[in-house]
Amino acid sequence: MAVRALAMLLCLALLVPAGIAGCRGSDSSAAVDVARTFAATARRGDVEGMLAVVERSAVERVELAAERASDQVGGRRSIEPAEMLQIVGVDRTVEVGDAELLEQSDTHARVELTLTDGRKVQLDLVWEQAIVGDDDSPARPGGWKVRLPLPEHAPGAAPPPDA
Repeated sequence: MAVRALAMLLCLALLVPAGIAGCRGSDSSAAVDVARTFAATARRGDVEGMLAVVERSAVERVELAAERASDQVGGRRSIEPAEMLQIVGVDRTVEVGDAELLEQSDTHARVELTLTDGRKVQLDLVWEQAIVGDDDSPARPGGWKVRLPLPEHAPGAAPPPDA
């Protein structure tokens, strides 16, 4: 179920109108390019492309779900992480018309995308360091990645406040 919630968050990130705007900044940021790429991959239905630009913790959750799904079919086949997500509910006729960097620090950025239908969407991004691979783990490119909020009921989410 956590994977379904993650898939819905991917779609909602492109469909929910933007909230409060922050400080205005330069549009020539790499964070802006990543936000545009995220939107373009969602528009095309390119799950692998989307996974390449989302934060590592989200990718790890999808990889874990794929491992569990592979185990559930008794090892008859290996289910790939990209098979765990489906991009649905994205209007393929709507494109990103403009993208603006609202704020940026060394580790976080916020980008506002203006869609061709006039809606505005804000994406939060995090800076991830590159990881050099070895025999036990693959190399990972660093750079700006889109942050996907963890659903409240998903494993690893913060516990709900006491009532």
